[in-house]
Amino acid sequence: MSAARRTPPSRPADGASPAATSASPHLVSGTRTVHGTGDTHAAGANSAPWLLVDAGNSRIKWALAPATRPENWRAASPSFLASGAVDHAQWRTLAAQIRAGWAALASGSVDQAHFAPNRAPLAIGQGGQGGQGGKDEGFVCPAPAGVWLANVAGDAAEQAVRMTLQTLWGTASADWLQILRASGSRAGVRNGYHVPTQLGSDRWASLIGAHAAWPGEHLLIVTLGTATTVEALHADGDYLGGLIAPGPALMLQSLAVGTAQLPSLDATMASGGQAFARSTTDAILRGCAAAQAGLVERSHAQLQTQLGAPVRCVLAGGARQALAHTLALPVTEHDQLVPAGLYEVALLAAESGAGAADAAVPRLTDVSVPAPRDADPSPGGA
Repeated sequence: MSAARRTPPSRPADGASPAATSASPHLVSGTRTVHGTGDTHAAGANSAPWLLVDAGNSRIKWALAPATRPENWRAASPSFLASGAVDHAQWRTLAAQIRAGWAALASGSVDQAHFAPNRAPLAIGQGGQGGQGGKDEGFVCPAPAGVWLANVAGDAAEQAVRMTLQTLWGTASADWLQILRASGSRAGVRNGYHVPTQLGSDRWASLIGAHAAWPGEHLLIVTLGTATTVEALHADGDYLGGLIAPGPALMLQSLAVGTAQLPSLDATMASGGQAFARSTTDAILRGCAAAQAGLVERSHAQLQTQLGAPVRCVLAGGARQALAHTLALPVTEHDQLVPAGLYEVALLAAESGAGAADAAVPRLTDVSVPAPRDADPSPGGA
């Protein structure tokens, strides 16, 4: 479970689309802690990275990844060049955040290349111009090797991403966006859904990322976010199916909304243990945590019995801390499964010369597109 070292890429991948036509800055990664181990690597000079975007139900997350797979890259502990996240309501800060992260890489300020949600110090300016007082306001991001999107948050989230690309690179970026959709098979994973396209693109990307991270292992992949999803993946890449339940915050919210006297609680609040509680607050927190843990432990036991072999339990998602110390089984945490999967898809597509996604992607033909709404989009994808 320890993090592995990555070495620098040598040059951009042949066939990566679009290729940067202008000289790109020397990119240097920041130190990224995964599985409790720090790791630093540098991307080669003049290598424009991939931009990977994960539009989930609550946030839009992004990462920059080397255009060529580093020799010792490990999907189990990826060290992306830069990364960040914004709430959907704050989508207008996304371009500024990406630009700031890219500028930090170019300047060698490696400690500023990764951002907590909504930490965007610059105002958005077209093509990196016109920011308000930020030290990076004149920085222009070079053309990326390509852009991949996994989106379960609906049309508004996709439009927000498209407008972000326009802010950074103009209308030409409309041809760069490739949208991942679930299909029958991809990157060594075979989709076991009766109707493969019904599987949410985030779940599909997570399966691809997990299979790349632990090839040859049976996996139970648990992602805790707005929803809790549980995926069963055979060691040979066969997706056996999954489960969907309310996430920790939704469970707590349902009690607050559906009852007359129970309080509204935060899923990040400490419950103080797993014993039977002696206060209403602890009773709610421990009860919801036990429900989440029961789902995972039952699923894990069921899959091990079904396969007759050990199964690695992988915890992912922004709300996984609510469960990590509650489970009565060993777990492996991973905080970047979706971008890890997108990276596998992007590199394999570039290597095969097939840049197109599984389904046709609508193109922007004009700058004057309607602005997405500020409110969180409706959840989409199952």
